[in-house]
Amino acid sequence: MDAVQPIPLPSVVDVLKPAVGPSSSHTLGPMRAGMRFRDDLARRTDPQPGERVEVTFYGSLAHTGRGHLSDLAVVAGLAGYGPEAVADRSLRSIYEEIASTGVLLLPTYGVVFHPEVDVRFDTEMPPGPHPNTMRFALLDHGGRVLLSSVVCSVGGGAIADAAGLDVTTQVPTAEPVAARDIVRACERRGQSLIEYALTMEAAVHGHPRERVLDHAASVWRLMMESIDRGLHASGILPGPLGVERRAAALLARFEEMHGTPGVVSAASTRASIYAIAVAEENADGGTVVTAPTCGSAGVLPACLRVTQEALDLPDDRILDALLVAGVIGGLAIAKASIAGALVGCQGEIGVASAMAAAAVCHLLGGSPADQVDRAAETALEHFLGLTCDPVAGLVQIPCIERNAAGATSALNAANLAMISGGRDRVSFDATLEVMHQTGLDLRSRYKETSLGGLAAIVDLDRDGVPDLAPQA
Repeated sequence: MDAVQPIPLPSVVDVLKPAVGPSSSHTLGPMRAGMRFRDDLARRTDPQPGERVEVTFYGSLAHTGRGHLSDLAVVAGLAGYGPEAVADRSLRSIYEEIASTGVLLLPTYGVVFHPEVDVRFDTEMPPGPHPNTMRFALLDHGGRVLLSSVVCSVGGGAIADAAGLDVTTQVPTAEPVAARDIVRACERRGQSLIEYALTMEAAVHGHPRERVLDHAASVWRLMMESIDRGLHASGILPGPLGVERRAAALLARFEEMHGTPGVVSAASTRASIYAIAVAEENADGGTVVTAPTCGSAGVLPACLRVTQEALDLPDDRILDALLVAGVIGGLAIAKASIAGALVGCQGEIGVASAMAAAAVCHLLGGSPADQVDRAAETALEHFLGLTCDPVAGLVQIPCIERNAAGATSALNAANLAMISGGRDRVSFDATLEVMHQTGLDLRSRYKETSLGGLAAIVDLDRDGVPDLAPQA
């Protein structure tokens, strides 16, 4: 029998990866873009005295960048810090160090850089091909541009050059991508989604099996650490909203009550608490795993942990489920988008819930074509049209509780898929297409600009206390 030819998808290694919160598009993306421009600067052979660096954010990055720490993240990237390196230092300490010296040190020379004035937020200029657009420039002492780069943060921390970027086709692929083609190929070969993912990683991305599994193990460890940190932390999250971290208190009350009052299952409530724990870690600028974004990082680990605890599953089963989730997330990136600034929160929490539903359904023994696909579709379809409206530009309200909603929805979708008979009338492919079109139809005020939805209803008084305000 002929081998299954893998359809190119984004690598699982890129879908599930370490990141620093609170936002993959607005924090990790600018950090990576800053690192890349640093490399461009380092390759120059004729630096002159008085040269300086300037960064300008446009569109969604300009509207909510400060709340998402975009300025701190891009400075860290320009200084050579990636998400792993930042784990030992805060973004703010790196920013303040450079601000105090006014110099960006490169391997062989330094350039003038005062981030408090040289990092700009332009809310007036149209953002160009993508709502998450940023421009880097190296200027001489007279203000003449010596080197420039326009970069877009396209979702999940991925970046792309603005030139030639088409927002209707976020990830160019060699051939059309469809979940149905993948599951049919697996059926013909008698191959699992796990084997498909590993084959695709090797053939398309050059990642050997051992590397992928090692990466999955590392990701799972980071996910569990983020839950545990969140369950033991207390205090007030950064920013003017004064949001209190409550995962630890929720878990304590849950355990004191020996479960959940009413008709909601204890497992579902525990998953909500786990999801909130991770989301609070993310909102506090901690290290999380994009799944597929930072803003939705709590959904998948919460569902996998509660399933592992309920069914007493070994870690190697969870690593398999992570690969299934990675395939679903890769399909969403290839067919639509996971950037809140492009398609709203349906591309973040909606896709995260679909990934978690598929992963849990796989752990329950679901078949790829009949049940895993159905679980992903069921989870996503109920988040279609979900707006991205972070209050005060912070990934706190409503983002934290949306992680809990995404987790419980995923568990329900997996259960429904397991007890439903026959194939679903609507496929995951179709739902992704609808999600993408809906996102393009949404007004920009509902796509990570904090100009509409809950962000416009909640105003801050002079003391920083949230007040209700009429929406314009």
